[in-house]
Amino acid sequence: MNILFKEYDVVYSNEKINEKVPYNTKGVVVMILDTKIPVFEIEFVDADNQTLDITEVRGSQLQSRDI
Repeated sequence: MNILFKEYDVVYSNEKINEKVPYNTKGVVVMILDTKIPVFEIEFVDADNQTLDITEVRGSQLQSRDI
């Protein structure tokens, strides 16, 4: 089992997810829904950390950002 992200990890969309979530939007992993595909429930936020959307996202649509 190789999970890309853990719950509460900060992630960024590496593509447009939907109308509310454009490319490079910050989010947090709320739940791991499937470890084989993998699929996550992500809460995406704006620059003020206000929720834009909570949605299911494939791991291939996400990236981490090392500081």
